[in-house]
Amino acid sequence: MRVIVFSLILCPPGLLLGSSASAAAQLHVNPPLGNDTNVGSQEAPLKTLQAAINKAVDGDVIHLHPRGAVYRQSGHFRAKSGITIEGNGVTLDGADPLPATGWEELETGLYRRKLPRTPLDRHLLIFDGRMERMGRTQSANSPEFPPASKLMPGQFCFERIDEKSGWLVVRGDVSQLEWSTRVNGIATSGECQRLVVRNLRTRNFLNDGFNVHGDCRALVFQNIAGFDCFDEGFSAHESAQCTIDRSAFFGNENGVADVNQAETIYRNCRFYGNVNVDVLLIGRKHALVDCQIINSTSASALVAGPRSGEESFVLHLERVSIQTKGKQQPARVRLDGGDVMFQECRFVDVELNTTGAKVRGEVPAEKAP
Repeated sequence: MRVIVFSLILCPPGLLLGSSASAAAQLHVNPPLGNDTNVGSQEAPLKTLQAAINKAVDGDVIHLHPRGAVYRQSGHFRAKSGITIEGNGVTLDGADPLPATGWEELETGLYRRKLPRTPLDRHLLIFDGRMERMGRTQSANSPEFPPASKLMPGQFCFERIDEKSGWLVVRGDVSQLEWSTRVNGIATSGECQRLVVRNLRTRNFLNDGFNVHGDCRALVFQNIAGFDCFDEGFSAHESAQCTIDRSAFFGNENGVADVNQAETIYRNCRFYGNVNVDVLLIGRKHALVDCQIINSTSASALVAGPRSGEESFVLHLERVSIQTKGKQQPARVRLDGGDVMFQECRFVDVELNTTGAKVRGEVPAEKAP
């Protein structure tokens, strides 16, 4: 028996309702060559993604160049509709390089420099491409930084000076460091409809790689990745309706976290290596179809259910694989209530708790050899 979870109708990626393909503008972004005063043609590209978003209207397509580049930028849709971002494998990066010079040496191998306090007072330091959060999360129980004298090589702490600045203290090589300064990679607010984002990666943001807020309907994300962010790789809020296809979320506090009245469908997605929960769903209606959760950390693999006081919650799991990798404890799956449908799922070494949930379909074995 096949259960239909959503009444949401999403536009196919190539179809933008209310616009004509022939009338659509093709806007081009190329940071090394562009200028935000340009028209945005391929010959006269824009410099920033945000300038392209601001310029775009219903039916326009934004192309990011060069293919596979790293943009130390972000983009925010404010009440926009019918716009497509063709990312061409570009990575939006929330961090900026720190100078190798100008550090004060406190003792052999221990350095500090004065920096502005970061948005949200969250701190991510990247050592030669490796993100370090010093075990800290957005939780109220997040541990404090250790004192500078206790830092091990490759570790850091941030000591506040006043309301605007603080000392970044690092033990070890300071020649290839990056410091996160931007909050979200791709964000939305207000009423947005029929946005498409494809072939785009986000990393090292102080909040989310993809942060969907507002009354956003028929949003489509294809072949995206959100990773090494302080909070989520992808997060849908309020009344957002999103489909996410062929994507990956890893190295974040939560791989994905969808809340409020959000409705999300994940197809052919992978979740792994996150800090708290690989997949957290406490919105309204959700589906995982042909998805894989590889639980390799102390994080829970899947936590889902209605928010306290909410009346309805629907979760559809179809051909979902959950397995433990590289750790002794089984992966934890907790379904705290609502209507949950299993269809052809495979759980390997999983501790499954369905207390309070109305379960349908064939429930996978809690622990398989």
